[in-house]
Amino acid sequence: MGVIVAEPKVEASFRNRRLQTRFPLPADAEAVLRFCHPAGGPAFVTPVRDVSLSGLSFILPSEIPGLHVGAIIRGIEAEIAGRTFRGDLLPMHLTPENGPGSACGGLFYPESDEDLITIRLVVRALEQG
Repeated sequence: MGVIVAEPKVEASFRNRRLQTRFPLPADAEAVLRFCHPAGGPAFVTPVRDVSLSGLSFILPSEIPGLHVGAIIRGIEAEIAGRTFRGDLLPMHLTPENGPGSACGGLFYPESDEDLITIRLVVRALEQG
């Protein structure tokens, strides 16, 4: 019979899993998302709450049919800081629920290399103030 020797794990009371800085956008920033959800469903236009290199969040204008964590929103058009880019969003949270005024945030997957470059330019502009 052997002896298992292991050091105790240090438990962190808080761990921020985000690797990218999020940039909050004021309500008057004229930053919006346009999308239909589900595909072919009703069109929505909603303000962007914050953006980072890997994702974004927005405020729900109303309950959005079929929206839940893990339900990909395809064909989003985002307009932030005077620039437009397209892609898909994988919702990671709905806070507190799918309803008016709630926040939805998730990972953003750019549609093209040009969209990726545009997101980087938007974030760079926000970094510089």
